[in-house]
Amino acid sequence: MNLHKLRQLLKNDEGFKLDFKLQLHLELESEKKEFVKDVIAIANTAGGRGYIIFGIEDQTRQIVGLEDLPEHIEERIQQIIAHRALPPVPVRFDLLEVNHKKVGVVTIFKSMQVPHQMIQTGAFYIRRGSTTDKANRHEVANMLQHFGMLSFENVPCRGSSLEDLEEALIEQYTGALNLSALQKQMLLCSMGIIACDLEKERYYPTYGGLLLMGKRPQDFIPHALLEVDFKGEMMGFEGNIGRMLQQFKNKMQQILPKAYPIEGLIEVVTNAMIHRSYWDNHQYIQVTISDECVIVSNPMSHEGDPLRNAKWRMNPWLYSRLLMMQQPEGFHLGIGLEKTEDLFKAIGKVSVETKPLEGIFQVTLPGIGI
Repeated sequence: MNLHKLRQLLKNDEGFKLDFKLQLHLELESEKKEFVKDVIAIANTAGGRGYIIFGIEDQTRQIVGLEDLPEHIEERIQQIIAHRALPPVPVRFDLLEVNHKKVGVVTIFKSMQVPHQMIQTGAFYIRRGSTTDKANRHEVANMLQHFGMLSFENVPCRGSSLEDLEEALIEQYTGALNLSALQKQMLLCSMGIIACDLEKERYYPTYGGLLLMGKRPQDFIPHALLEVDFKGEMMGFEGNIGRMLQQFKNKMQQILPKAYPIEGLIEVVTNAMIHRSYWDNHQYIQVTISDECVIVSNPMSHEGDPLRNAKWRMNPWLYSRLLMMQQPEGFHLGIGLEKTEDLFKAIGKVSVETKPLEGIFQVTLPGIGI
């Protein structure tokens, strides 16, 4: 941290990766826990480095400065974090002088060991705007999936049975191999479509298997729906991903103007279905269609700038399996949102927005009033 970087940070408002604090007190146990809670929250929140700047009045950003800091303050901060965060969060402490006043900066480096947890309480924390809050269970699950510790698609759905999979789809992808029933089960298991409970000696569909080949996944994943608002008329689509996409495409071909680039809309909805957060069971994929714009929103699935620089997407297993399997005619997985921009170039702009507070990833396309 240098003085130029600090001055740049002081021009910003508090947010997901930046917090201003008036004082730095680490004497009482409650003060130590509050400090570590803020560090954990910034580390667990998506993005790059984060900063907590001490000696600043958070409302006015007036530089007040710090006094009477103990010796070896950075070593002490490292020890406090190491004894209260699991795993410890990588940080650095810098003390700089601004306008003849001392300002302390804790730099919280991007961690590859997310999620970090408070040892004493067992809680996980994240930032919601400029405040620190406990992460709910689907936010914790998203963090675990992000770093490869858990995958929604590969979790067995123990409330279901193999009868909940479409036999015709299974035959479509395995029938040509002329396999026995046992060999077919082993193949589906190796693909991740089903999983074996060794204790009960029983196979169950995985959640990913239900999304790909289920007769009606919504019986077990009720939020795996596609909801469309067409000029105030509500429509819902159910079934596995391929079936929902085909139904959606057929309906759009019926009701949208022929000049509208339906392929681009289908691609955006396909991406939403594949990459949405299925841990979030409170929100559906929603498509709102009007003359002015078409908005596709789904539970948060991207980190950073989704259109240009996304480094990670939710459900890579689901995406790879759809690529491996024969895709429904007319669906072009992988053309990406950049290609969508090209398809709409003649009629308008495509915009992409992440809304972390709402947990929404949103794509806005030109309206149908061409």
